[in-house]
Amino acid sequence: MRPVASRLRRAGHDVFTPTYTGLGERSHLLNPEIDLETHILDVLQVFKYEDLHEVILVGKSYSGMVITGVADRIPARIGHLVYLDAAVPKDGQSLIDLLDPATAAMLSEIVQTYGEGWYLPADSSVDPRLTPHPGKTGSQSLRLQNQPAIDRIPHTYIYCTRKPPVGLAACITQVGRKKAKANGWNYYELATDHEPEQEAPDEVVSILLNLAKG
Repeated sequence: MRPVASRLRRAGHDVFTPTYTGLGERSHLLNPEIDLETHILDVLQVFKYEDLHEVILVGKSYSGMVITGVADRIPARIGHLVYLDAAVPKDGQSLIDLLDPATAAMLSEIVQTYGEGWYLPADSSVDPRLTPHPGKTGSQSLRLQNQPAIDRIPHTYIYCTRKPPVGLAACITQVGRKKAKANGWNYYELATDHEPEQEAPDEVVSILLNLAKG
């Protein structure tokens, strides 16, 4: 998210880009017990210790699960939820629940065969900075207690139109796109793959700046 974050900071906004436990520069903490709740807590801690309010909370891809959980815990601190080509779960759903059976089975096989049964390996040939992803983050169901409060938060969905037609990203974003349209959210499309922050940072920033204006 660096290209987007740097542009937003130049525009005068405070931007926080927390790294989840076990990923990126925190990959040395990767372990089998990390789950969706761990990552929700990672973000909640940023809100607590930075004393954040009226935040435009953006989640891309899997992070749609996380921002939904964060909004459930502290809805009064969220000014807007932005799903950037992201998962949009309902109460009781896991990320795997958003996949078609073939994609879910493929990912499970990869985890069992190449991830010691508990993590999804990363393809370092795509980017040497990619790190494995803890499997429980995809299998743990999200439990929501404050759905009416979440619904009162303004929502925006940004859908990327040039993704491959099959696979994890295609599954979760097709579901998210449908939910966004059905619920009457703000809706945008970008002609990019599943990396809009890299391929079209100016367009992403323009959307976020407009949302910040209210």
